[in-house]
Amino acid sequence: MHLDALAANYRTVVAELGAVPAAGVVKADGYGLGAVPVAKTLWSEGCRRFFVARIDEGIVLRAALPTAEINVFDGLLPGTAGDMVAHDLVPVINSLEQLQAWQRLAIAADRELPTGLHIDTGMRRLGLPPDECDQLADRPDLLTGLGVRHVISHLASADVSASPQSGRQLALFCELRRRFPFGAASLANSAGVFLGSAYHFDFARPGISLYGGSPYPDSGRPNPMRSVVTAEAPIIQVRWAGPGETVGYGATHTVASDARIATVPVGYADGFLRSSSNVGLAAIAGRLVPIVGRVSMDLITIDVTALEDHHLYPGAPVELLGRHRPVDDVAERAGTVPHEFLTHLGNRFERRYLTEPS
Repeated sequence: MHLDALAANYRTVVAELGAVPAAGVVKADGYGLGAVPVAKTLWSEGCRRFFVARIDEGIVLRAALPTAEINVFDGLLPGTAGDMVAHDLVPVINSLEQLQAWQRLAIAADRELPTGLHIDTGMRRLGLPPDECDQLADRPDLLTGLGVRHVISHLASADVSASPQSGRQLALFCELRRRFPFGAASLANSAGVFLGSAYHFDFARPGISLYGGSPYPDSGRPNPMRSVVTAEAPIIQVRWAGPGETVGYGATHTVASDARIATVPVGYADGFLRSSSNVGLAAIAGRLVPIVGRVSMDLITIDVTALEDHHLYPGAPVELLGRHRPVDDVAERAGTVPHEFLTHLGNRFERRYLTEPS
């Protein structure tokens, strides 16, 4: 992983936001890349507010960043209140039930507890629904003893350029913000940052853009973010295949003419998705070569007929993600999103954190 590229991506987001700060979304172990090295890099760039999904992620991050604000998207699940307080984590409250449980703890402890509020503006996933927003607006006493750090919502379709949903969510968030004017307001995710200043509010919460994913993947616009991950594996062997012969499980690829097939020790057990079979690409010496046959548990096969012999030897590096194989393209060919591809990268890949420019 190229930490300088991560830092550069954070600076790109901050530049787009102008005077508005950016939090760091480091859930799922920093999108599978290592939450602690990711968060420490963002901290060095001035990031002071972080978001994780689970409380255990927050506990790990707290040990690395003692003074950061660490918010937990899941909110206050049963049995987590003690750890939430002990590790100075901020639950992002998603229901009145969670809110009342957190308030009871604040009253019992006779201290103000930091709180985030998530309001649902159309995602229908997490957040206070409209009826609970109405109840909270009528019962401000439900916030007694709680220090509301922020009020957030989440955009559902910000990365879909033709969708009108973002505009509707923005209008509703503005309306709800007038009813709940406490703390900082936040709506924009990675794609939302690039929708314009109306979506920026008091801070943004970029995720996939920090890790190299495009903030507008379906627009045809060039990705302004730098590639953060390089995933490589070596060639094991190269063999000739003749016309009519097949490659891999299920014989899903038939060789049309004499071809050289290289075998590489990566498969779906490493998080290289099976849906890349017969559609994915790899790169050798900067040149693209097709993945042929099915991705199996431990191996892929690539057609290297077009390459010169001196590139094809046991141990020769094959780029699966990186400069020549950007994560957006790799994910699109596999029929998924870069978030899934990154978070699936397995532990059999050795992690190296590089600080020189990528």
